[in-house]
Amino acid sequence: AAAIGAAAALANSAHARRRARRAAATPGAAAEKEETKAELVAVSMDAPLDGRLGVAIQEGRRTISSLKHEGAFAAGWRIGDVIVEVNGQATDDSCPEARRPKDTTRGMLRMTPGAGGALTVPMLDLVKQLLVDFPIVLFLDGTVRLPNGNLSALAARILANADVGFKAIDCSDERYNPGVREAVEALAGEYALPQLYVGGQRIGNGYDIDALEKEGKLMVRLELAEQMAPNPAACA
Repeated sequence: AAAIGAAAALANSAHARRRARRAAATPGAAAEKEETKAELVAVSMDAPLDGRLGVAIQEGRRTISSLKHEGAFAAGWRIGDVIVEVNGQATDDSCPEARRPKDTTRGMLRMTPGAGGALTVPMLDLVKQLLVDFPIVLFLDGTVRLPNGNLSALAARILANADVGFKAIDCSDERYNPGVREAVEALAGEYALPQLYVGGQRIGNGYDIDALEKEGKLMVRLELAEQMAPNPAACA
């Protein structure tokens, strides 16, 4: 979705600009009967606010419901703003009322029942669909509780401390996830694990995850992915 792709760019942009549609004040009681007018307001942010966007986005919409950081007001955000553009890219209006409810659960996913036999759908296609179904997906070596390797352990710990819901897949489990390691390699362009995907976009390997977390940019991506992920099924 354009909203997710553009939102991910927010964390990398040195000078991110967002445009919000804001209801224009019209004097007089008669204004209540008139069609609500709106103005476009550009909101620029040079950097995240303590690693976050600084606002809360109402579930099911792109409407700012509250300001979570004192710097958000100074940046130009106002309660009631509707996000219509992120870094020059329009947000998706094709299904404005349909957004996936925030999923705060965390858990390991299995790609097959583990019964063996040939897959009817290529594993690469299953992995791609997984990235559509869930906003935050971590492919790692081992499990979240028992990771194999320092980088997989680091990625799992960072996500756990971020207080967001996410799904994880053990790429070393050939019984339930046969061929996942190769599919992730084809998708990511490298064999290294872990690999983190947020909003359908690749964040990177363990070193990339660690660097973004230290720069305070990772939380922005995680927060936006959770709050703005579209629900394709509701638009069908």
